[in-house]
Amino acid sequence: MDQELTRYLNDHLAGSSGALLLIQELADHHDAPEARGFFLDLKEKVEADRSLLKELLERIGQSPSTLLQVAGGVAARIGGIKLMWEQIEPGKLGLFEALEMLALGVQGKRLLWVALGEITSWFPEWRDIDFAELELQAIQQRDDIELWRIEAALDILADVERRSGRNP
Repeated sequence: MDQELTRYLNDHLAGSSGALLLIQELADHHDAPEARGFFLDLKEKVEADRSLLKELLERIGQSPSTLLQVAGGVAARIGGIKLMWEQIEPGKLGLFEALEMLALGVQGKRLLWVALGEITSWFPEWRDIDFAELELQAIQQRDDIELWRIEAALDILADVERRSGRNP
């Protein structure tokens, strides 16, 4: 089996490990039920995508790389140190940056589904997977995160401008 494909899928599994940690942090730092609910729902969706990635690997006779998943978790924790410094809570720069990181990660997931959809004809084990639908789901997730990211931008970045006396 092509090692590049196995590595690519495992890299996305590792990234999803980091995403889950970040999403849980976002949920933990929001008291508003709507925000907390959004992030917990998103966490379930990312967990489902992780399960699918593991299944895709298994269908082609490969297994998830524990080493890469641990590395993804470590990288997320290292990145999280900066975000914790900035504080992942409403009105703080850390929240805005965390949402931006999460939006980029989900965009990467969308691109994963596009790439896999393009090569499905070579993998009969995957022909029952609707990669186009997975792409649409990723687009919706990214767009939903973007709404929260823009709200955070207005809270923190516009507030800086207001404090400096600038007018829109």
